Formats: sequence, C-alpha cells, structure tokens
Amino acid sequence: MTLEGMPMDAPSSKPPRYNQQRVADFFRVHVRLYGNDWRALGWQSRATQVRRFAVLAEIGPLAQTRVLDVGCGLGDLYGYLCDQGTWVTYTGYDLVPEMVKRASQRYPEARFVVRDVLQGLGVGDNLFAIQRVLHEMYDACARGVAINFLSITDPQTDPIFYHYDPQIMLAYCQTFCPDVRVRKDYLPNDFTLYLYRQTPS
Repeated sequence: MTLEGMPMDAPSSKPPRYNQQRVADFFRVHVRLYGNDWRALGWQSRATQVRRFAVLAEIGPLAQTRVLDVGCGLGDLYGYLCDQGTWVTYTGYDLVPEMVKRASQRYPEARFVVRDVLQGLGVGDNLFAIQRVLHEMYDACARGVAINFLSITDPQTDPIFYHYDPQIMLAYCQTFCPDVRVRKDYLPNDFTLYLYRQTPS
C-alpha cells in the first residue's frame, strides 16, 4: 500500500513468469470456490486478515489521502478503511482479472486495475524482484509505503507463497529510504514494513 500513491509504470508485454502464474492460478481457483469470502485470498481466518489491515493502516493518518493498494485482491482493505470511517481516494492493483472484476462490483466508487507489478522485471529471483518493486513503490509515493510479508519464522510455510527474512528486507529498504520501521508484534508468521517519505505527525 502506498500513501498518496502515483500509478507505477505500465507492465511489460512479456508473459508472467511461471511462479507468478502459479500464484494467479491459486487465486483463480479459490475465488471460484469461495466468491467474496476471505478464504478466496488464502487467509488463515477473517481475524488475521483484519489484523493485517489494522497494522497497515497504522502507518499514519490516512483520512483524505490517496492510497494505492498493490495486490488488492477483492478490495477488502478498502472495505476495512470504509468500515473504520477512513475515507480515501483508492486505487487497487491485482494480477487476477476475476478478483478485479469482483472488487469493482463490490466497490464501484473505487478504482481497480488488472496489473502484475512483478511482470517484465526480467529476473528469476523472487527476492530481487520484490525488492525492486518495493523501491518502485517508494519512488511512486508522496508520503509512505506500508507492506506486509509472510515471515521465514512461520513454521507452516506454504510452497505457493513466498516467505521473507525481516532483517534482509529492512536492510534493503534502508539503502534508499532514510526512515524505515518494521513491525513483528502482531502475528507470529508475519511482519510489516513502513517506509516514510514524510515522517507522520
């Protein structure tokens, strides 16, 4: 999620890599099985989904900002913000057209776009690719980026999803962002990074 987000570069015309296709296929199957339910996104529970959203939203005051939600799924982050009375100008990107269609139907006042931000990077290493996207998200924001990851500390790793080392991700972000903070205090298998361009008041 980027605060005061600007659209990132359009994706390349190159086909998505195999692992990305596998992830997309996973979500296509699950959205057909579960519809708009949280299980379509592979969450462990509705409670863990909401907890992650709450931590993302704690990056700083969000009311009346522009939010770009990269990997928006069914638009549930936007729904969460609305439920909290936090009104934002929202754009969501997702690589699965079925997700984007459903999100647009659920929240017609928001903007949803089919986009795979990993496509066209020309790299085979997922860590390098996601780090490159993180840098691009930071370059595109006016105020900050909040992003959560599954952690390598998760004892139940799923081969469909990537897991990351919090210290490696923190160290990388510190190479280009002067104010990076990491949260590891909310779920045992998850961490969130806050990258600030403007320090919150």
